[in-house]
Amino acid sequence: GTPSRTAPERLKPAACTPPVPRLTRGHRVRAMFAVTAPRGVAVPVGRAASLASKRRIVAAPLRVTQARRASSVDVTARAAGTIRKVTKDELEEVMKDRSTPLVIDFFATWCGPCVLLAGELEKVKAELGDSVRIVKVDTDEETALSTQLQIQGLPTLVFVGTDTEKPALRTEGMLPAEMVKSIIRNEL
Repeated sequence: GTPSRTAPERLKPAACTPPVPRLTRGHRVRAMFAVTAPRGVAVPVGRAASLASKRRIVAAPLRVTQARRASSVDVTARAAGTIRKVTKDELEEVMKDRSTPLVIDFFATWCGPCVLLAGELEKVKAELGDSVRIVKVDTDEETALSTQLQIQGLPTLVFVGTDTEKPALRTEGMLPAEMVKSIIRNEL
C-alpha cells in the first residue's frame, strides 16, 4: 500500500514574558511562535526537519532579541525626549494651571505602542511649542494613580482644556500626531 501521510507539526505559541495589557478595540494581536524564521527562510516542519536546522532558525531571532535588550536603555532614554515625566504629586501641581491645554500620556516602558506614541507627541510638542503642555505618567511606577483613574488600556491620553467647565477627554490606543493636534485645536 501507500505510506500514510502525517500532517505537518503545528507551531506552539511561546510563553509571553512581558506583562500583557488589556486589549481594547482597534489593537492587533500577533502571536509569537516557538519556531520562527527570518523573512524569506523556509521553515522545515514535520519529521523531515532535522533538530540542527530548527536550532539554526530559532537562534537567529534570539540573537536579534538579545541585541535589542542590550540597547533597550537607549530606546527608553530617547522616548522621554523633551516631554517631562511626572509623579502623582507633580501631576496635581501641573493640573492646577489651566492657562494652556494639557495632554497627559499614561504609558509603560514595555508597551510598544506607547513608545511609538512618544515620538508622535514629540512632533506635536515641536510644532505647537508653548501653546500646549504635554506630560507623561509611567503606570508601572504610579500604580495607585492608574487604578484611581481606571487606566486599563495603554497608551491612554487625557486631554485637559483651559475651560474648567468642560470635562477632560480621554482616548486609548495609538494616535498619529495630526489627530492629537486636531483634538487640541478643535476640542480644547
